Amino acid sequence: MKYKVLSLHRGQPNFLNHRPEIFTGINKAEVDLLTVFFDRIEGDGVANRIHHGGSKRVIHHFPREHYEFFRETYNGKEFSEGSMGENLSTRGVGESDVCIGDIYEIGKVRLALTEPRKPCATIDHQFGVKGLARLTQEKSKTGWFYKVLREGLIRRGQKLILLERPFPQLTVESCIQALLVTFDKNILGLISSNPVISESWRRPAQDYLITGIRPDDRKRLGD
Repeated sequence: MKYKVLSLHRGQPNFLNHRPEIFTGINKAEVDLLTVFFDRIEGDGVANRIHHGGSKRVIHHFPREHYEFFRETYNGKEFSEGSMGENLSTRGVGESDVCIGDIYEIGKVRLALTEPRKPCATIDHQFGVKGLARLTQEKSKTGWFYKVLREGLIRRGQKLILLERPFPQLTVESCIQALLVTFDKNILGLISSNPVISESWRRPAQDYLITGIRPDDRKRLGD
């Protein structure tokens, strides 16, 4: 499987123009290349280091098609590339096509897919659309994160190449749906025992299996 890198984005946190009390790194500017290290992207930053960033969430991949879906859903409202906080965009591959633990190569850079993105209320504030974050979650249009296995440069136009798929049953979409949308005992079991996915996914999956109570996401989503 090979996918062309359509665009690359980076940016430092700033205040939203229409919500100056919100400090966020969600807005990214398009660039020709990214210099990628094990723990960061040069020139890129996050505002909340508790819920964003870290060595398992260095690169955020967001499919280009999702912007088209949101434009159609919200009657032509502007959704521009880089405004969902992504660092990398492609076409032709989505949450149902990629799996936790996938190993990819872009040029000399090697990446491991670690977890889906959990959307938050900042998405609603960014676009001025109440409920957008929840729709993003329910429709599994969140994007996903990579950790860096080999540092280097990523250039626009290069190919994202799948090298290994150790956990083919655990797609990004199945994780989102099983933990955040509908109960799925089998997938929750795979999440709870997976060595790659982060504790912020593994622990809630374990609790959900024991209690049968879905994690409360109202505060995260701004409900």
